[in-house]
Amino acid sequence: MHLIANLRKHFFHFRKGGIKGLIKFYQLNRFEEDIFSKKKLKWDNLGYWKVDPMPNSEELQKFYSQIYWLNNQYYKTILLTPRDLDHLLFLEKKISGKMFENSNFMNFGAGHGGLSYLIASKKINVINIEPSEIYSINIKNFHNFKNIDNFLEVAKDYSKIDILYSSHTVEHLADPINFFKKISSILSDDAKIFIEVPNCRKSNITNDYAEGGCDGKITGSHLIYFTKDFFENLNSEISFFKEELGENSYNYAEVSNEDDADCIRAIISAKNIKNFIKKF
Repeated sequence: MHLIANLRKHFFHFRKGGIKGLIKFYQLNRFEEDIFSKKKLKWDNLGYWKVDPMPNSEELQKFYSQIYWLNNQYYKTILLTPRDLDHLLFLEKKISGKMFENSNFMNFGAGHGGLSYLIASKKINVINIEPSEIYSINIKNFHNFKNIDNFLEVAKDYSKIDILYSSHTVEHLADPINFFKKISSILSDDAKIFIEVPNCRKSNITNDYAEGGCDGKITGSHLIYFTKDFFENLNSEISFFKEELGENSYNYAEVSNEDDADCIRAIISAKNIKNFIKKF
């Protein structure tokens, strides 16, 4: 499966940029390998493994501005994925009371923007935090910011956030505690935070496992390798899900524990985040 994915990336960059595009792809991927693959993992008692030593800010800036979406550009051509639909149904089941007209939804690490389009169709105000481009022409209740600091500069002009959504993003942050400190100031008192991350203490590891952490390996650009312990420290409502390859796409099935889970989904209250960061 990984071989097919790599071949797809090579073909994409050759078709888009010819030999020069393919050479750039190789050069930047070599840089990625240099800053990530030569590191080790260190356990943090907060409930995760972290890359050690952590890449510096200049390396991470180059990676996310030049490399990350170079390797994932084909996702930008897909406006809606099965995971977007699955997450919408999950949110409607868990926090439907927060998804009312004119409420405020932040998609932290919005990527291709799939869920944001679904949420906007419900007349909910959407704030995307995403360094790469998101198509948003003529969508009135759509606001795009390159990073959370850009939004914080103008946050006073916006209402507080009712739902903060983050799917497979916080594992790319060098300091997740600093992230929680930053968002705490923009959350409404009864806001809900949804976070999905890879489960990095899966014990039943299959041959196609690619997330790292529990097998002692660093994978791609992940800087933090979360376990359920971290989200228990935040008094979260935790669910475990397994990705299953269906006939045409991935399906997401809930499982009872972390042993078989590919990812962790956590629903966290704003109150619990604000209490948590007081410890630091």
